[in-house]
Amino acid sequence: MTEFEIELEIFRKEEESAQQFFFSYLSVRLLAARNTKVLSTMNENPLFWITAHYSMLVAAFVALGRIFDQGSKHNLDSLMGLVSRNMSIFSLEALRARKEASISAAEAAQYIIGKHALTSDDVKRLRKQIDIRRGIYEHRYRDIRHKVFAHKATADVTEIEAMYAKTNIEEMKSLFGFLQALYDALWEAFHNGRKPDVTPYQFDLSKPLPRRRSLRPGETVFYEGQTALLSMLPQTERGP
Repeated sequence: MTEFEIELEIFRKEEESAQQFFFSYLSVRLLAARNTKVLSTMNENPLFWITAHYSMLVAAFVALGRIFDQGSKHNLDSLMGLVSRNMSIFSLEALRARKEASISAAEAAQYIIGKHALTSDDVKRLRKQIDIRRGIYEHRYRDIRHKVFAHKATADVTEIEAMYAKTNIEEMKSLFGFLQALYDALWEAFHNGRKPDVTPYQFDLSKPLPRRRSLRPGETVFYEGQTALLSMLPQTERGP
């Protein structure tokens, strides 16, 4: 594996774990809010559920910090720095050579026709989109990560309430959707010669369980969490 592939895999694990923690939190929050029977059952063991639910949110923010904070060892700047310093690995010739590991030379030569080689302008556009999301993280979520979860004693109740007031569930879902799209775009650029598209992935949390596409980790854990919660109820009370 190239150094880029190793760093990209680290990023995948970070962004997917952040997804899983956040959407686990949403799974519990949303079902307990709309299903009084689930909430009543959870209240039979309240300390456990308070602890578990809070831990999901803490873990999500910690993972986000590792992705966005520029002082962390593996972050978006580290990843994009490798991209910028190794543009040759995204050339069509490099793509052809990689494809020859699994298909014939003639097939590889045919495959790269019409494919896209990543350019410096592509990288600039990706960095711009990353900067937009980092700005959102730093303005609304970084202080919660640092002052509430990592160093709780540094914020008083009024300050904590003010920080939470700036948060937005849909905005966070879009933030995770962007991170998923960024990973997909870089993977496709390297392995398949596709022009990067970082339109945020739209997580589908609708019912019934969508079958039209493969689920991302956030969607999978959301549905698994709700299934686990509903399984605590008698069969006749679980609903659709």
